[in-house]
Amino acid sequence: MSFQSSFKDGLRPSPLLTVSEWADQYRMLPATSAEKGRYRTSRTPYLKEPMDCLSMHSPVRVVVIKKPTQVGATEAGNNFLFYVADIAPGPCMMVFPTTELAKRHSKTKVATSLREMPWLHSKIKDVNARGGDSIFIKEFPGGFWTFMGSNSPAIFRSASIQILILDDEDGYEADVGGEGDPGDLAKKRTDSFSATCKWLLMSTPTVKGLSRVDNDYETTDQCEYYVPCPHCDEMQPLIWGGTGFDHGIKFSHKHKSVQVSDVWYVCRKCHKRIDEYHKPFMLENGVWVPTHPEIKLYRGFQLNSMYSPLGWVTWKKIAMEFLEAKKKPEKLKVWVNTRLGLSFEVEGEQPDWKKIKSRAGGYKINTVPRGGLYLVMGVDVQINRLAVIVLAFGREEECWVIFYGEIFGKPAEPQVWAELDTLRKKPFPHASGVDLRIGCTAVDSGDQTQLVYNYVKTRSPRVIAVKGSSTRGKQIIGRPTMQDVTSPNGRVTKGAVELYAIGTDTAKYLIYSRLQLKDELKTGLPTNTAMIHMPSYLDDDFYEQLVSERLTTRYVKGYPVKEWVLPSGARNEVLDITVYAYAAAIHAGLYRFDWHKLEKELGGLIKAKTITKPPPTPREVNAPKVDKTRSKSNFLSNTTYR
Repeated sequence: MSFQSSFKDGLRPSPLLTVSEWADQYRMLPATSAEKGRYRTSRTPYLKEPMDCLSMHSPVRVVVIKKPTQVGATEAGNNFLFYVADIAPGPCMMVFPTTELAKRHSKTKVATSLREMPWLHSKIKDVNARGGDSIFIKEFPGGFWTFMGSNSPAIFRSASIQILILDDEDGYEADVGGEGDPGDLAKKRTDSFSATCKWLLMSTPTVKGLSRVDNDYETTDQCEYYVPCPHCDEMQPLIWGGTGFDHGIKFSHKHKSVQVSDVWYVCRKCHKRIDEYHKPFMLENGVWVPTHPEIKLYRGFQLNSMYSPLGWVTWKKIAMEFLEAKKKPEKLKVWVNTRLGLSFEVEGEQPDWKKIKSRAGGYKINTVPRGGLYLVMGVDVQINRLAVIVLAFGREEECWVIFYGEIFGKPAEPQVWAELDTLRKKPFPHASGVDLRIGCTAVDSGDQTQLVYNYVKTRSPRVIAVKGSSTRGKQIIGRPTMQDVTSPNGRVTKGAVELYAIGTDTAKYLIYSRLQLKDELKTGLPTNTAMIHMPSYLDDDFYEQLVSERLTTRYVKGYPVKEWVLPSGARNEVLDITVYAYAAAIHAGLYRFDWHKLEKELGGLIKAKTITKPPPTPREVNAPKVDKTRSKSNFLSNTTYR
């Protein structure tokens, strides 16, 4: 070859590569990946078109991926990230729900992949900005990467960007630093590149009406991935199906068991059986079909776990998870989000208390049915009384209300706390013939804080201090913070009490969902579901308080926010103490209990029991003398519980 022809070859521009072509040629997965080595688009062929729409020569400006977990979308986002640094440089920002997640992604996903691609790694330069961290900012010729969390408003005020990736945007803060929705703030950063910017918006959806990715997807052409039937070639999207559908996923299992013995798919046209080993052929020959083909620049792609490649999430696993999830509404929500890739519609925002009361009975108040194995107590502190509830929990978190009452008197009076101690130590007769006692108690410290701390300080860990959190979506009970305690004589003890923040909105949603679970005869659900049972003789006021709050939607700076609202004049102590009692159960180990061991221990107590004298009635308990000058508590009465 002559010098002249070689020189001309050097001047010739590189051929345009799509993101998927670049990934197949150059992308290497790190050793920490489940499938290390060279990336293969053929493994997840449904991601080829979304990736190619992100190519800089494509006219598409916005790509939305509405997805479940384990379909490879995050790696598709990483492919786009590396593609930008290599052949389409520009300022790029990738946003995660929290700064910690951004840091983790940079270290465990990006950095480990770069080590497998040394020729690309040599282009990337860590930026050690003053007061900054090279983990979050990396430069390359012609551009940079910025990794950030939606909870960090300061970064949204920095330089303009051309490439925006919003990962798991349904997990973002609703309002960051009082400046508005973080997703919107990030999008505004691309205004300077309005003609050439690219957005990749991807997330697993959450709650219907609040899901960001739902809203994003509705502005696109809304594509579904159609695959051919291996028998009749009918093109169709893979769906769950379910009761009433003549096609979709079908499976067989023993009654009341979550162990699936066989699972298959039924074609919507020929109705023949499709086994999972047909899936590689189906995925390879699939096509994206838009619902709104007239929309060209905003592309949306919706997936579910039925498309997950062989070796990842199996149809059998999905079916078994469904059987387990349908026992508990909060688990069903997770299954719908993470397996179907759909938002979950919250039904029955305020249960009908009359229907709940109509199902009450089957056992008496102050007694524990046979299924109840562990007792907890929730206490709400009011200015003139303590509201108290005792719950029993059993297998599958099935729950029974055992006791409800109020201890009247000002919390500043020692007698009030003495009466609470008496109740806390009270034996409750179990259906097996033995007695159970309360294992853990949660006391609200939002009011009369120091009095609660002084009570808890000498009774921990069987008694814990709790306080409702205003943060939406918080776990029901998390790690404690240490609080100072001021004794009646004014002495301050540093860090003497652990205070547990309670995710009240999460707990209330869970309780409302479980209150609406029906009986086995009506639904066919296994007996050991997370139902909440009520004893006989609780009055209307108990039920009205239990469901007193409504889950409503209000708009904050134009965005919908779900919040619990108490109607004017209504009382909600019963709902609050039920939340505290449930938090106490989690703290005690509800999710880790060895129920078989508890049942065995209960059986051992039955054999060892030799005293035939019936358990003492509440009035036989050695309670301290009551101050006659104030209202008398009725919490020890078997018949009057309010």
